[in-house]
Amino acid sequence: MNVITTFRDRQYKKRVTFERKVLRELSLNGIKTEFQRLFFPFFQYSLLFQDEIQDTCIDIAIEAFLLGAEYSKFGYHGESLESIKERSAETEKRLTDTLFEYWQFWSYTPDHVLESLHMCCDAFVQRWWREGYEKGQRRYKMRLH
Repeated sequence: MNVITTFRDRQYKKRVTFERKVLRELSLNGIKTEFQRLFFPFFQYSLLFQDEIQDTCIDIAIEAFLLGAEYSKFGYHGESLESIKERSAETEKRLTDTLFEYWQFWSYTPDHVLESLHMCCDAFVQRWWREGYEKGQRRYKMRLH
């Protein structure tokens, strides 16, 4: 007797397997270094400890990395990077806004600093999206997906 699975179950298992494989290439020390480099000037306004903010930034970086890796399949099939960025723009913006609102909620940041904080959040998400895209595309080229 065969086990019957749905298409969605198979798709979910395949996606989880791909994410696990691609996450092996992600460096936690790299995320922490990038976090320190980008967000160090904003710690004077923070009401939380650095570790709590860092944990949230690591979560967002992992999500952006996985998003980039997921969209790398379109680059492998010949789509341009600009059109791929357009496809993922809404999700990237959501990640950036989530990180920015987290900083804004847990820190006292003057209004004149908010724009630069938002730009740093955007740069952080873009950096890890690009890293995930490159790692995912490399996996597709080597047929490791």
